[in-house]
Amino acid sequence: MDERDGSAPTGAPRTTTASRPVAGPAPAWGPYAALGAGLVLAASFVPASGTGARPAVYLVTAGFGTVLSIIGARRMVGPQRRIWWAFAFGQASFLAGDAYVELHVAAGTTVPQPSLADVGYLACYPALALGTLWMIRGRWRGQDRPAFLDAMIVTSGLTVVGGVLLVGPAAVEGGASLLAQAVAASYPAFDLLLLALAVRLVAGGLVRSPAMWGMLAGCALLLLADLYYVSRAVTGVPYPAWVDAVYLVSYVLYGFAAVHPSAPELSEPAPTRGSASGWGRMAWLGVALVLAPVTGQLAHLLDYEHGERVALVGGFLVAGLVVVRLADLVRDLQVKAVQLAALARRDGLTGIANRLTWEHELSRACATARETQTDLTVAILDFDHFKAYNDEHGHPAGDQVLKATSAAWAAALPAQGFVARFGGEEFAVLLPGLAGPEAVRVLERLRTAVTHAQTCSIGTATWQVAETPAALVARADQALYHAKREGRNRISIHDGGAFTIASVAAEDPLLETMSAVFQPIVDLHSDAVLAHEALSRFEGASPQEVFERALRDGTAPTVEARAVRAALAAWPGGSLLALNLSPTALVSRAVEQVLPWDMSGLIVELTETDLAECSDAVMVTLEGLRARGALLAVDDFGTGLSNVHRIAMLRPDLIKLDMSLVRGVDADPRLHGAIAATLVLAQHTGSRVIAEGIETQAERDCLVGLGVRLGQGYLIGRPAQGPVTAPDLS
Repeated sequence: MDERDGSAPTGAPRTTTASRPVAGPAPAWGPYAALGAGLVLAASFVPASGTGARPAVYLVTAGFGTVLSIIGARRMVGPQRRIWWAFAFGQASFLAGDAYVELHVAAGTTVPQPSLADVGYLACYPALALGTLWMIRGRWRGQDRPAFLDAMIVTSGLTVVGGVLLVGPAAVEGGASLLAQAVAASYPAFDLLLLALAVRLVAGGLVRSPAMWGMLAGCALLLLADLYYVSRAVTGVPYPAWVDAVYLVSYVLYGFAAVHPSAPELSEPAPTRGSASGWGRMAWLGVALVLAPVTGQLAHLLDYEHGERVALVGGFLVAGLVVVRLADLVRDLQVKAVQLAALARRDGLTGIANRLTWEHELSRACATARETQTDLTVAILDFDHFKAYNDEHGHPAGDQVLKATSAAWAAALPAQGFVARFGGEEFAVLLPGLAGPEAVRVLERLRTAVTHAQTCSIGTATWQVAETPAALVARADQALYHAKREGRNRISIHDGGAFTIASVAAEDPLLETMSAVFQPIVDLHSDAVLAHEALSRFEGASPQEVFERALRDGTAPTVEARAVRAALAAWPGGSLLALNLSPTALVSRAVEQVLPWDMSGLIVELTETDLAECSDAVMVTLEGLRARGALLAVDDFGTGLSNVHRIAMLRPDLIKLDMSLVRGVDADPRLHGAIAATLVLAQHTGSRVIAEGIETQAERDCLVGLGVRLGQGYLIGRPAQGPVTAPDLS
């Protein structure tokens, strides 16, 4: 209801939201019964408007809707609860303004301009706006830029219309005093603000639910009633009683939205949406674009002061927003075009290149080899008895073999190598610049990298300048069938005239000098040795140099398998044994063959930087090792980036602090915070923390004081040929 002298509108949109109820949702019929009762009360207001029962009917109906909103707010929990309480406060303050006016109506007195009713009315708008902003922030968290720009375009156009045709005239008609004019102009201005927020909600895409429709219907009725009242106030024509009935229906609709069981959905985080650009959206964006110039012409015809200037500024603003929106659409299309192009070149199952990309790369590689007069080797790889594997284990298991092995092959290839899925279980490899024993050595790495205890046969051929790319592939394919006929799980070479089964070149002689040493891991409180870490040593070379070279040339799985075999052979037992393995080696057949089936007493360590490369196949392998009794450890923690989520998913048994966090920890308070954070992470993942690289007693004492229980380092024990007993430091 509004003040009787026409000074101010009384409607206010309550764009509400909700959170999850504390108790179970209300019965399905309850909210609809409340809605029906409220609508009956609102309908009874029209015949009662000319009688003495008018104030009572109005306040009872408005109070009924407000009480529903308060009940809904009380059911909410979490940060979203503040949204509903903001709306309930706004509705209650608006009801206070209505009560003030109705008391004057009942007493037959005139409401002053402005009055205390305006305090209640105007206090409602900031509360509603704040609640709506909280709801928008909770749903999209600033990540829905397209909907935001669309809402800004539409709102800017509507603001020009409202500012020229409603706010300005309302201020002029509000009264002689500056305060009265400001109060009168505030109502349509606040209506435009709430309209902008409502448009933002609709543009972002709400959950389609009864609570949403109740909220939107209540908002629409409030805004329409307000705008109708303001237009009547500007022209000096009294408004009919049904306008107040519309306000009452909006009270009831918002109360219904608050208590409906679907209300919590309105404040749930919204899914990420693309840039919507349907014909409907484009149509009303086009309408918004022409609102400013049309309004400028109307202002000129009606001789509204400053109207043309407002329309001009608004037109420039809308045009600028449209340009930004179009730029976003163009950029989005460009990104999608790049993504589609990438998808068209990739195999959907394995993620590596598909046959179309293979044909392109083969032609380019042949042209490059012809121009540079360099070697080029092509190989076709085919899994052995793959149909039988699928029949026994199922096609999903077969897909896992294809995905894991293709990832292992991609990692084992040299930098210039290229692998693609040729079709089914056949794959093709390009080795530019390689031929003879060098090419065979790379292909042997691929043959031994097949996962899940499977094997593959390989046919290979080196390009001859006179032949076409298709003829080269045909020779490699013929060699593949020769490998199959000769017993499978081998490499066959087509040299242009005959087939030869490849003999693998000898390994790096340096590997023959490999030996295993063991460094103790102790309980820092009791000095009891709990485990040993196995480390590799080579004659005439550092371990880091050997393993980095193996990683570069693709022999890492083979070298790591030899290291594991050497450690297990030299280990007499007596404590846990930690083995360092890379993700690539974990899924390789070479490592699988040297690991015992019973992994009890063994710890598998992965460095933190390796976690970023952990594919689904690696994670499945790790869980399989854990099921066989192995413990899992994350090594060098503190050197990687953004892997906390992966660590939480892995749930390691041990987290080893990198020595960069341990060295000088007794003199660096910043390291205290990093270690304390790691201890909290370990507590929540059920892990134990090991500090490695302890070299001084001060470092050890500081770590014990921080809560680190396990440690290793030169202070505790150096790597040795057999198990090491920790020194007595007491």
